[in-house]
Amino acid sequence: MKKLVYILFFQYLFAQSIINFDLNESFISYDGKHPAHNWTGISKDIQGTFEINKQDLTQSKVDLFVPVFSFDSKNANRDSNMLDVVEEYYYPFVRFTSSKINKSESGFDVVGNLSFHGITKEFTIPVELNEDNENITVTSDFSIMLTDFKIKRPALLTIKIRNQVDIKVYLVGSIENQK
Repeated sequence: MKKLVYILFFQYLFAQSIINFDLNESFISYDGKHPAHNWTGISKDIQGTFEINKQDLTQSKVDLFVPVFSFDSKNANRDSNMLDVVEEYYYPFVRFTSSKINKSESGFDVVGNLSFHGITKEFTIPVELNEDNENITVTSDFSIMLTDFKIKRPALLTIKIRNQVDIKVYLVGSIENQK
């Protein structure tokens, strides 16, 4: 019995692999909208861990965070205003930590906690994962509501920006090593 426990323990231990992200290719972006214009802010400063279990992908784990100041919309005034609106000085990171991963028809549903602006909410994020030899690509598109995170929507000419912000995740990585 003791041997079986050791075998199962080491089998689990070696099934988990860390994904090392290619920060030149990977990004997380948000799309903001206002009747006067639309914009996209992009961050390539993705930090954290992604442990993949190649034998059972639903046993993988994700803990990613991005510094709020790293998002660039190619407009310094808008970016500065965004940092004030989301109170970056109090809440410097956006973070997602998975709690469960389920197989779906189009890929996976990653359930976890999204923390933004000092508020943590459970989210289910649809994810597609493609594997090519030792390279892994993860893509996802989902939306958040600013008011869900108690963010006051800024206005231009007395018209507020859209409450819904669309998020795109594109992660490219390779298996770093076996644990």
